[in-house]
Amino acid sequence: MLSEEQFQSKYCANLNAQQAAAVRAVSGPVLLLAVPGSGKTTVLVTRLGYMRCVRGIAPGRILTMTYTVAATEDMRSRYAQLFGQEEADQMEFRTINGVCSRIIRLYERELDRRAFSLLTDGKRKSAILSALYHRQTEEFATQSILRSLETAISYAKNQMLSDQELAQLKVETLDFARFFKDYDKALRSMHLMDYDDQMVYALRILKQYPRILELVQQTYDYFCMDEAQDTSKIQHNVVRLLAGKKRNLFMVGDEDQSIYGFRAAYPQALMEFESVYPDARVMYMEQNYRSTRQIVAAANQIIAKNVNRHPKCMVATQGDGPEVRRIPVHDRQKQYPYLAQLARDCRRETAVLFRDNICALPLIDLLSRGNIPYRCREVDSLFFSSRVVQDFRSAIRLAEHPEDGEAFLSLYYKFGTGVSKALAAEAAQQAAVSGVPVLKYIAGKSGVPQWIRERCAELQDDLRRILNRRGDGAVALFLHDMKYIDWMRKSGQDTGRAEILKILGTPHADPGALLNRLDELQDIVKAGSRDPDSSFLLSTIHSSKGLEYEQVILMDVMDGILPKTDPAQALSEEELLEYEEERRLFYVAMTRAKRELSLFSFRSAAIHSTFTEELFPDRHRTPGAPARREPVRIPRWKKKVLPTEDYRPGVRVMHRAFGPGILTARNGDIVTIAFESGQTKKLSLSTLLNNGHLSLPGSGEREG
Repeated sequence: MLSEEQFQSKYCANLNAQQAAAVRAVSGPVLLLAVPGSGKTTVLVTRLGYMRCVRGIAPGRILTMTYTVAATEDMRSRYAQLFGQEEADQMEFRTINGVCSRIIRLYERELDRRAFSLLTDGKRKSAILSALYHRQTEEFATQSILRSLETAISYAKNQMLSDQELAQLKVETLDFARFFKDYDKALRSMHLMDYDDQMVYALRILKQYPRILELVQQTYDYFCMDEAQDTSKIQHNVVRLLAGKKRNLFMVGDEDQSIYGFRAAYPQALMEFESVYPDARVMYMEQNYRSTRQIVAAANQIIAKNVNRHPKCMVATQGDGPEVRRIPVHDRQKQYPYLAQLARDCRRETAVLFRDNICALPLIDLLSRGNIPYRCREVDSLFFSSRVVQDFRSAIRLAEHPEDGEAFLSLYYKFGTGVSKALAAEAAQQAAVSGVPVLKYIAGKSGVPQWIRERCAELQDDLRRILNRRGDGAVALFLHDMKYIDWMRKSGQDTGRAEILKILGTPHADPGALLNRLDELQDIVKAGSRDPDSSFLLSTIHSSKGLEYEQVILMDVMDGILPKTDPAQALSEEELLEYEEERRLFYVAMTRAKRELSLFSFRSAAIHSTFTEELFPDRHRTPGAPARREPVRIPRWKKKVLPTEDYRPGVRVMHRAFGPGILTARNGDIVTIAFESGQTKKLSLSTLLNNGHLSLPGSGEREG
C-alpha cells in the first residue's frame, strides 16, 4: 500500500490537473471525456494502479472492458510496465464480448443447461449466408455481398433493431428483414450462435435470470469501460445491468471520435449518461499532447459545428508548427501522380489517409507500376468481387460472345430492357442450342413490344462499340449508355465503386487490358504491403484511429466521399446524424497528424468540398460562386429542456417503438412503463422526450 503522496510522487508527477483528478475518481458513476492525444490509456492504467496501491481494492473486484482484444492486451502490457507483470496478471482486462461469453458459461454451470455452440468457422458461416441468399434471390453471393450481409446482421443485433427498423434497413436488393430472420432461424436449428449472439443471449440471461446477474455483481465492485464511443447499444445495455447495483462505473470515451456507425457504435450513450446516472460526475481531459497548435485549432473549428456533443475545447501543448496546407489539383485523378512522386522521394514518416479502401486502389496501381515502395494498412480486395466489377466482366463477355446466355441472365434486368424473366430464360436456352445472339433472338420474336425491340437493338450496338473503347471509355459506356448506373442508384448500390473502376481503366487501350490489370491488382492487394520499412503509408481513416504520424495527407476530401452525405441536399434526421459522423471522421483524420497536415483541394467546378471550404473559406471558393448553404440541423441527442410534469404514475403514454402503455412509476428521470404488448421497461424520460420517442396521446407531440 502507498499513501496518496507516495503514489502521486511516483506515478502522477507528469500528469496534468485533469488527468490527476481522473486517476482519483474511483467511486460512483463517472464519465471521462478524453480528446485525441490526451493520454487516455496512461490515465486508465494509472487509475487502476491507484485503486490497487492506495485504495487497496483487490484486483479480482475490478473489471476493465474495452473494444478489441488488441486493446485489452495493450492495456495489460502498459499496466505491467508501470506496476509489474505479476500485478498485471491478476487484473481482468476483457472485451465486452468476452464478458458476455463468461455470462453464458455461468448460465450453463449454474442452471445445468447447455447453450448453443459458438460458430467460429468462417467458411461455414459463409456457406449458410450463401445458401440463404441464393434461396431468396436465385443469385450467387460474391465475397463483397457476403461481407455486406455479415456487417448488416452484426449491425442489427448490436443496435437491437425492432422488426420495423429491420424492415427499413437496405442491404443489396434483399428483403433484409426476412433474410435476417431466416439466418437467425437457421442458426437456432443447428444449435449455433455467432459472435454477436453472445451479447444477445447474455443480455437475455441477465434479464431473465436474476440469480446470474447477482452472481456477476457479487464478483465485481468496480467497472471500467474504455472506448465507450465505439461500444454498441447492446453492449452498453449489458454494462448498465452489470454496474447497476453498485454503480461504480468509470466510462471513458469521446463522442467526437465516434466513427464506427456502420458497426453499430452508439455514442448516444455518452450523451445519455447523466440521465441514466443523475448523480454522475462528468470529467474532461482536453490537453492534446500530439499535435501542433495549428492542427488543433483547425480540428476544433471542424468539430465545433456538430450539435450532438459535449462542449469541449482541445488545447495544444506542442507549440507552433506549419499552417494546415492545401494541395491544389484540378480533379481527383491528379492526386495520384502527385502522391506517387512524393512516395518516390519520401524520407520521413508520411501517412496518406482516405475514406474507404477503394480510394487507395488507383494510387496502389500507380505505385506498383512504378515499383515505388509503400506500406498499407488493411486494404481489402473485396472491390474485385463487387457487383459492379463482376457485371462489367459479364458485359465484356457478352460483347465478345453475344450468345452467352449466362452473362445475359445476370445483366438483362439491370440494363432496363423490359424483358420478362420467362423470355430471358427462353432466349438464353435458345442461344445455347442454336448459337443465335440472345438480344437478336428477343428482338426477332413475335409479340415482343416495339420499345423492347428498340432497347435490345440499342444494347446490341453498345456491346459492339464497347470492345473498341479505351478502358475508362468502356466503363463509361457500360455505366451510362447501357444505363447500368441507373439500376445501381435505384437498387441502392454504392456508385463509388463504379467511379474507381472508371479511374482504373484510364491507362488501358481496351477493356480486355483493364480486366487483365484488375486480376494483377487483386493479387497485389492480397499480397499486402510491398515494403514494411517504407516511410510512405496508406491507410483508411478508420484503421488509423488511435495512431499518429509526423505528416498526414488527406485524399478525396470532397462532397460525396468525405463527407459521403452531401450537406447541400435536404437531409432527413437519419442523414443528418450520418453527416455528423462524417464530420467526426474528418476530425479523427486531422488529429492523427503530429507536425504537418495537408489535404487536396480541387479546382474543377464539378467538385465541391464542404470541409475544405470551412478550413480555407476565402481561397477555396470559385470567384463569384455562391457559398454552399448549411443544412438545417435537427439534433437528436442534444439535451433540451422539455416539460415533464405531466409524465406521472398512472398516465397513458405512447412510445414510438413499443406502442401504448401506462407509466407505472417514476424515480427522478427514470420512468417505468408497462406496455400493452406485455413488456415492462425502465427508461430515461429526458432521453425519450429529447428523441421524440414518447408522448401523451392527444398531446399533439409527434409519435414518429
